[in-house]
Amino acid sequence: MNPRRKQQLFELWEQKPVKQPSGAVKDTWVKSDDPINVSLFDQSAQNQLTMGSSGARIKQYDYLGLTTNKTLIAGKYELRNGQLKLSVKGVNNEGRLSQLFLGVLANG
Repeated sequence: MNPRRKQQLFELWEQKPVKQPSGAVKDTWVKSDDPINVSLFDQSAQNQLTMGSSGARIKQYDYLGLTTNKTLIAGKYELRNGQLKLSVKGVNNEGRLSQLFLGVLANG
């Protein structure tokens, strides 16, 4: 299957430290100027549950994304569009396309 068939346009948000007027440094989300194209594949139907340290089963990610952008870092970026707000939980930059392991944020 051609990954470009499922391509969607997302806003790219980066977590950056910003100095507050009081002098404290706080992490805030800053919107990037350039949008990013990501092909999304739903992974909720596949059995990807693992055993955690407490014996609970933990779902690792909700979507697998493919993109040509190789600058993303896990935990530092979010993808947003009108319906979805996704956090980047992991990145694999090996190969022609980058694999993004994405989790859905509940308040998005």
